[in-house]
Amino acid sequence: MAISKRSTYFQALKGHFQTILPYLFRKIKLPESEKIEIGLADDDFVDAEFWRTDGDGLVIITHGLEGSSKAVYVRALAKSYLEQGWNVLAWNFRGCSGRLNKKERLYHSGAYEDLMEVIQYCDLNFKPGKIHLAGFSLGGNMTLLCLAKENAWLKARKIEKAIVISPPINLAASSRKLENWWNLPYQINFLRDLKAKILRKEEQHQGHYKVSKLSQCKTVFDFDDAYTGPLHGFEGASDYYKKCSSVYFLQEIEIPTMVIVAENDPMLARGNYEEVKNQNPNLNFLFLKEGGHCGFWGMNVY
Repeated sequence: MAISKRSTYFQALKGHFQTILPYLFRKIKLPESEKIEIGLADDDFVDAEFWRTDGDGLVIITHGLEGSSKAVYVRALAKSYLEQGWNVLAWNFRGCSGRLNKKERLYHSGAYEDLMEVIQYCDLNFKPGKIHLAGFSLGGNMTLLCLAKENAWLKARKIEKAIVISPPINLAASSRKLENWWNLPYQINFLRDLKAKILRKEEQHQGHYKVSKLSQCKTVFDFDDAYTGPLHGFEGASDYYKKCSSVYFLQEIEIPTMVIVAENDPMLARGNYEEVKNQNPNLNFLFLKEGGHCGFWGMNVY
């Protein structure tokens, strides 16, 4: 029993290392990208990076919470696809490219309408023969929601497959797990970036964000309850999590999709995936012993 406990603790610790070390030390060399501004229907925009090859396939990559197209996991997957002759577009959520978006709203895990506009842009401007979707973490949940709710629309735009890595399919459960003491560094990091963004947005739209609430936000749940939820039409964090967790819609996905999760992911509860892994034959759940959260360094996952 003692050996088993030590093994469990070691795997958990390894999960943190496999999450953090790639972020700090992994270097990905890519050719120079084309910088693109994609206009949205509500007169806002998102920024993207595009790498062009001679192939007719295109992968659209969606990053995670407070990430960007510069994230090492995005660039690692981009490199893998480029080496296989695919064109690659990595887009940034509103306000995540280093430039503030214009509208009062920001982004959230259920805002797959922005992903749809990115797909539409790519379909019209690049005319690919086939498209793959790839999403990481929060962007993975967004991708799964899009796949579940827009089957016919996606098929009409040649979406062939999807790969989703470390997605928080149950946002409430992931938020609770993030509050565990061993996840404090991630919580601090996310909150620092999210609070800074609200302060910048307040300068842009003065009086809109009730910045006095920032000091009360001690967790990501608190932030989602005070800002993410209300800013995007939800009653609060619980309402946002319930309506935007892909776990409730996975049975609707018709496009072949692989979901990759590490057993030692410090931010996700594997039980959420076990409950639905046989629910839909179009979903292939790949559970790996190791890899951390979006890490998988040296494991040939992407």
